[in-house]
Amino acid sequence: MAETKRQSIAGKIATPKVGPSKDAIDNDSMLYKAVGARIKITCAPHNNVLEGTLFTTCNVTNAIAINTAPAPPNPSAPLASQPGDYHIIPFAHILSFELIGAGERVPASAAGFDGTLPSIQKVDLAAIRAREEQTIREMKKKDAQKGKGVSKEAQDIFDAVSRLLPTRWADAQIVVNDAVLINPPYTVDNLAAPSGKEQSVAQVRKILENHYQRKKNAGSRAPVATPIAPRKGG
Repeated sequence: MAETKRQSIAGKIATPKVGPSKDAIDNDSMLYKAVGARIKITCAPHNNVLEGTLFTTCNVTNAIAINTAPAPPNPSAPLASQPGDYHIIPFAHILSFELIGAGERVPASAAGFDGTLPSIQKVDLAAIRAREEQTIREMKKKDAQKGKGVSKEAQDIFDAVSRLLPTRWADAQIVVNDAVLINPPYTVDNLAAPSGKEQSVAQVRKILENHYQRKKNAGSRAPVATPIAPRKGG
């Protein structure tokens, strides 16, 4: 009996409706109107504040893209052509935002602006993603070119070789052309390569010799004395 009653009550419980609330829809509408404007956004969960140009809003990903780079000298230039530092922020993380110059802080649940904002602009979200992916690839490449736990001298040698030949790190070894190994302590006597790679070894040896010669010349230069003008009055 009790079980039947529980089932009857459970059957009357309303299933929550999936989809954006009225507040979320209103907020999206305000953000669409602000595309292209300089805004200041307060974000959850740590009340972080970002200031920049609202690049785009997307109700598919439920997120905005904001360019926090300084405002360009020519504000009328197309958004996609402006240099930028882009951040993707979900709608749900936006606590409030302020239109720079308007002086009014708008809660995320507010109803709308007063019509003084720029008109909606159609922006290619794929271009933002492509630019973001390119930035990530460049950062990973730059990080891969930094040796882990190696000396400054080892990194200087890597940089000198990589400017001329394809070079990568393999732990503490420097791999050149996927053929020649430069082992610690990275002198011309520490080169190793399989048979048939003599030409690659000769290239790397020449680069190392030039590197060490430049370093020796720089260390042997006598400091240039700066003449001191005589003081007035003896």
